[in-house]
Amino acid sequence: MPAEPRMDALVGTVLEGAYRITRLLGEGGMGAVYEAVQLRLNKRVAIKLMARDLAANREALARFHREAEITSHLGHPHLVTVIDFGQAESGEPYLVMEYLDGEDLDHRLRRVGRLSIETTVHVIRQVASALNAAHDQGVVHRDLKPGNVFLVQIPGEPDFVKVLDFGISKMKAARTQLTSASAVMGTPNYMSPEQATGMLDDIDHHADQWALACIAWEMLLGRCPFVADEAAALLYQIINLDPHPLAPRVPGLPSAVETVLRRALRKKPAERFSSMREFSRELEAAAFGRPADATPAPVMVSSIAPPTNATIGYGATQVPLTPVRIQPAGSSPRDARKLEVGASQTGSGSVQAIVASMRGWRPR
Repeated sequence: MPAEPRMDALVGTVLEGAYRITRLLGEGGMGAVYEAVQLRLNKRVAIKLMARDLAANREALARFHREAEITSHLGHPHLVTVIDFGQAESGEPYLVMEYLDGEDLDHRLRRVGRLSIETTVHVIRQVASALNAAHDQGVVHRDLKPGNVFLVQIPGEPDFVKVLDFGISKMKAARTQLTSASAVMGTPNYMSPEQATGMLDDIDHHADQWALACIAWEMLLGRCPFVADEAAALLYQIINLDPHPLAPRVPGLPSAVETVLRRALRKKPAERFSSMREFSRELEAAAFGRPADATPAPVMVSSIAPPTNATIGYGATQVPLTPVRIQPAGSSPRDARKLEVGASQTGSGSVQAIVASMRGWRPR
């Protein structure tokens, strides 16, 4: 069997006579992301090229097409813009997207530890706006995490958010089921109880709200509300326990902020806020001590210094869709351990079944 071509071997090639690839930005299980130049307009773009071994996988291909369809149709300013879609001469499909210059929220948190309440509200407001637009169209992200929240540095508008990677999203009226009834998709640290128990039919916009509340908690504290070295322990916490109090560990935080976050983290979806819009407004009101329907506060300019080396993020490091595994995503000063989960093809969505599928797994 011939060896797979190196991802950086495509640098210098031209896709369909329109896009010249200039450098490799990152790669992962789904494929690779490149910087390229749109020749006709001499415009810098990013190209997400699907891995060759996944191009023949019907489910993976459907996810790739879904990402292109959803992000292009929603057309929200806080969602990454898809410019074009095509197929390389060697057969791999690709997406052409706007080029983003900045860093994702995961890198920001690894770099600075925690963020101010002003910056937290500023970022959460933008993410909520993007996801609310998606939810209005019946689209649930299902894998919201700091790595999928990109902070673009625009003069006069710092930390302009772009939400990335709708590859495993769920559409209420989808004609095809892209995950089996027993699959568990997402990143465990931000996974809602209904996702953790494999109740896919019960997953709706409330699951994204849970994830965004986890992200807000992490931004304020520097660590997720649920953290464990073992996957089973983490999932148990998510399903059964409440996080330790936030206020004593975040000096000066208004108590109402924690009240809002805890409501968004309730185990039963129906007990959370009715929408992302309501959650965002209540969080802002709690942070700044005014009615939820008051005029939003001015944009707070971030005091965080820009990264030494800006990163470009388009979900290139997403874990593969086909292997069955749970692996740690690496440790950082802000948490004990982050865990990544792919599609678990176990016969049940229970914690025991999920853990049974990982026999031999050990945290690194």
